[in-house]
Amino acid sequence: MKVATLLFVVAAGPIGLAAQSVRGRLQGRVPESAIAAVDSLVRAAEMESLPSDPLVKKALEGGAKGVSADRIVLAVRQTAGQLHDARALLRRGQAGEPSADEIASVAAALGRGVPTPLGERMASALPGEPMGPALHAVADLVGHGFAQDSAVDLVVTAGQKGMRGLRLLDVASAAVAELQRGRTHAQAIADVRGGLPDVPSAPPAAPGVLNRLRRPPQGVRSPS
Repeated sequence: MKVATLLFVVAAGPIGLAAQSVRGRLQGRVPESAIAAVDSLVRAAEMESLPSDPLVKKALEGGAKGVSADRIVLAVRQTAGQLHDARALLRRGQAGEPSADEIASVAAALGRGVPTPLGERMASALPGEPMGPALHAVADLVGHGFAQDSAVDLVVTAGQKGMRGLRLLDVASAAVAELQRGRTHAQAIADVRGGLPDVPSAPPAAPGVLNRLRRPPQGVRSPS
């Protein structure tokens, strides 16, 4: 084999293997007509040093639900946009380059309906605070019917009173618990705010995203 040809094979090898790996994960699990587009989006994310596993998982999720190829590609493209927005948000709110896990966590919060301007507001109010747990706390509150502004104000106040990281998820759990006791949304917010920072830790069986975030990261793959 000529030297030039050998060098090309060596240089192209990792990219080719990565593409085969993605296609192998998708083959038979998503519509065939979606695989090329998803693979392209995954490789574009990796070239930009964005985590790519959320894209593959989004495609597999659509495939498991029997979603059409067009809708799978659209969902993966939207997730790619959320990853871009998440990294930009993290870069504005912290020193240094955010990790793949941080980007994936914030992107997941954006995917839960937390608008980017709201995330920017929180990053400004809580400089240096990991945005993933904070945004997921807000998303959980909003998902239980709390107004966005009230949810943000509660989480920001908790952060300013020294509650950081996963403890902000306890704030959301406490407000939801008050709601389940029959308190109104306004009363629940007031009760929890009045007790800050002495909010109990949520029980291990706390459902949904709150419980998943308390587990150690599962190693989101990035180019990682």
